[in-house]
Amino acid sequence: MGLTTESIRFLAESWPREQPPRRILTLGRQDLWAAPERLEALLREHRLWPEGRTSEAFRQSVQQADWRLAEFLRQMGVEEVHACDASDYEGADRLHDLNQPFPPDWDETYDWVIDGGTLEHVFHFPTALANAMRAVRTGGRLILFTTANNYCGHGFYQFSPELFWRVFSPANGYRVARLQAMVDTEGFSSLLGVKYAFPLRGPRYDVVDPARVKERVLLVNDLPTLLFVEAVKERHVVPFQEAPQQSDYSAHWAARQSPAPLQQTGTGGRLARWLRRLFSERVCRELLPALAGWVDWRRRRRFLKTMSFRNRRHYRPVPRQSSSKP
Repeated sequence: MGLTTESIRFLAESWPREQPPRRILTLGRQDLWAAPERLEALLREHRLWPEGRTSEAFRQSVQQADWRLAEFLRQMGVEEVHACDASDYEGADRLHDLNQPFPPDWDETYDWVIDGGTLEHVFHFPTALANAMRAVRTGGRLILFTTANNYCGHGFYQFSPELFWRVFSPANGYRVARLQAMVDTEGFSSLLGVKYAFPLRGPRYDVVDPARVKERVLLVNDLPTLLFVEAVKERHVVPFQEAPQQSDYSAHWAARQSPAPLQQTGTGGRLARWLRRLFSERVCRELLPALAGWVDWRRRRRFLKTMSFRNRRHYRPVPRQSSSKP
């Protein structure tokens, strides 16, 4: 569990310089996968460098800290940083099994709650997520860096953007401020007997709400992909009093109409009906599509493009926010 360079950049892009969060809770005792020099560069890039702090003092404080993330956040103006975990083996100071509901007196006690890779490891995920949502103060933020594609075996779950668009809704007291996806992980290797980590990175993309485009926002790729989620708490309610429903199913239920991806119209419809009369169903389902591949030989590439980061209807590249930030 830990925050990468891009995770820290995501935080910096939303960080309120004038009134930073006073109390932060992390789910798990999150590590930092970034060198102090890189952290300094990110703070300076986003105009968050602590006034009067020298580079040497900053780097030493982070390097020598028992918990680097907490020290880094304190350098950004945070007064208290706590970690919640089921065990204290990594030094968590708020011991609680996230499979169980938080005690009521934990409600609205933190300005921000940050998860850098814990929720996918908790079996009762809705309970764990509700805990995090409850712990945020009204007006505060819940920040998630969690697994999407190609993390099979990493934890119990891999998550879809649809889930968080539906969860962080007015009914649950939240709204999505940003929901982004990117390839962002560490690979591991060894050379001459020395083990080391190396980055696997890609561009960051804004992910559109499936309810807005009225279709499923899919992704097929071959590298580990994370979701970066920033949700703002607008009012305090008990989450999930009604279970979230997937947006396309809600639309089909309301219209009382089943999805029809192969609905035929016009000339294509007439030709399809003629073929179904002429040939058996097996021929229409198996043989004719196989033969069509000889003519429509680019179909696989076109189809997969619609489910990739190249689909601009669903995924939009995120420009870097640095010197242009007011």
